[in-house]
Amino acid sequence: MSAVDLGPRAGGGAGAQASAPPLIGLLVVGKAPRPTLLAEIARVTRGAELRMLGALDHLSDEEVRAHPPTSDADTLFTTLPDGSTTLVSKAAVTEGMKARLADLSAMGAAAAIVCCTGKFEGLAAPGVHFASDLLAGAVAACLPQGGRLGVFIPSPAQAANAVARWAASGVEAAAIPLSPDADAAAVEAAARAMAAEAPDLVAMDCISYTHAARTRAAAIHGAPALLAASVAGRFAAELSGV
Repeated sequence: MSAVDLGPRAGGGAGAQASAPPLIGLLVVGKAPRPTLLAEIARVTRGAELRMLGALDHLSDEEVRAHPPTSDADTLFTTLPDGSTTLVSKAAVTEGMKARLADLSAMGAAAAIVCCTGKFEGLAAPGVHFASDLLAGAVAACLPQGGRLGVFIPSPAQAANAVARWAASGVEAAAIPLSPDADAAAVEAAARAMAAEAPDLVAMDCISYTHAARTRAAAIHGAPALLAASVAGRFAAELSGV
């Protein structure tokens, strides 16, 4: 487990007593800590303490890599604590999540978020919100009626499933692969491919994408863009009152 205490907001007079910052609990599909993701969430939750758990914290990095996807539908992308990335079996992650969801719920956090935009059917816990649902809600609110959605997804193996998942919500989507750890040239190439799809709205459909990648890509494809980490973080900030 990893915890980051950003401290309470400054304010009040000399006699004002500092209060404990609100706690936001985060559950990632791989292992904690995730420094880059913590920084992305912290960017929009100033004043909150962030505490992170990983669905696969019980495994070593080598054991995580020993659970590769068995099919396109079983594919999830994750970043390991050392910054390396890997594709992992969704089934293995789901098993790990079953135990960690209870831990997340028991944290007593002002807001608790599962940090993955993949769908985990049948998993739920009191007071826990899924980034996949938050991103879907943001898309529903922002996409013009009858509009076309562009989604960046980490792996080509996820493209068909992503298009089908959005189609199930009545949304026409085009999926463009872009690894969250891609360099600037790869981001720009993917953004040009996205521009060719002429989307009305773009969703960065993985929690591992960064604000920097969103900004670089949007400058090329030209559409309004939603970053999953920011959407989840802003929701958590609102619930926790920061």
